[in-house]
Amino acid sequence: MGSLGFVFKIVVVGDGAVGKTSLIKQWTEGTFRTDYIMTIGSNFAVKSLSIEDKPIKLQIWDLAGQPHFSDVRVLFYKGAMGAMYVFDVSRADSFENVDNWHGELSNICGDIPSVLLANKVDLNDQRKVTREMGNALAKKLGGIPYYETSAKTGTSVNEAFERIAQMVFEWAKKKQG
Repeated sequence: MGSLGFVFKIVVVGDGAVGKTSLIKQWTEGTFRTDYIMTIGSNFAVKSLSIEDKPIKLQIWDLAGQPHFSDVRVLFYKGAMGAMYVFDVSRADSFENVDNWHGELSNICGDIPSVLLANKVDLNDQRKVTREMGNALAKKLGGIPYYETSAKTGTSVNEAFERIAQMVFEWAKKKQG
């Protein structure tokens, strides 16, 4: 840390095809692709920003959501200082599974700063999970911030990533002090 700034590992978790990779690409590159390519194991991206005039580098770990990758995921959780739980508003099962993701991650990392993202809000006509349901889940997960996002349109993507960066920065300062 010190004068070189901070490096924070953030894991992005949720069922397969909820838009984790697309959210990360939207935030780090400002791009969106419609062709879905399954993440195998994990990918990661890096983005630098500044908080309180300090250089911050976020390592964003994009973890495969399919059940057969669960053994591999555990290894990637180690050292995570923040988490983003993602579900697809058009798939109720992905919403219901957030509890499992939270349990899996908490077992390895404990209580780390987290946000909840309801992705694909641009698919409003296919929506199965309401804003109220999302807010209730965020409250159940410890009152974590809740964002309704669209990787396709960019809706609330920057705000969600900037919020988790700020939360992890504050958390790291407390642990250091």
